[in-house]
Amino acid sequence: MVAPLALAATASQFGRKGLKQTRELSVSITGYDFVGLASRLIVFFLVAYGINLYFKATIAGGTFLNAVGLNFPATTPEWLRKLFEEGYQGVTYWNIIQTIAILLVVMEALQYDRKLKESDKKANATTLGLFALIVLGLALVTFPQMIQKIQEFQLMVKRTTVGEFAGQFNPPDWNRPYDYGSEQHRRDDPSSFPKGR
Repeated sequence: MVAPLALAATASQFGRKGLKQTRELSVSITGYDFVGLASRLIVFFLVAYGINLYFKATIAGGTFLNAVGLNFPATTPEWLRKLFEEGYQGVTYWNIIQTIAILLVVMEALQYDRKLKESDKKANATTLGLFALIVLGLALVTFPQMIQKIQEFQLMVKRTTVGEFAGQFNPPDWNRPYDYGSEQHRRDDPSSFPKGR
């Protein structure tokens, strides 16, 4: 029993020393603690994941979790359910989280640059390049998916509002600029449409 605890304590001590040395190396090479930035982003994504789990359980009804004492709401608003499942108007919860992560990295870079300017120093080009690389990596993961989902949503809305089959059911000799049976047709030719229909 004592041996595993001693082993865990030793591993923890080596881990802390390794993390400290890695931070020092990052600062000495780039002038910025990218290990700290990575740690903060990991904590941010873990909290976001916890929120995601909570809402997924709430949407599913949370019956198992309600049995163990966690009380989840019985219903959720439709827009919230869509946000966590298929996306609300083409944007999912994770798209929002990834966008916030990009903004956090950009704000860190701006804060780093401002801090150096206040002390009359110039930013290390490698450091700014690493910030740009992190932002680019997160953007390449986030924005193409988001753009595709928004385009799919707009196409779906267009099909349901305009009608996927617009103009396909007009009679062969139909020469008017609007569809047969449309509201415009009903106004122009009310005698063809008996009242009550």
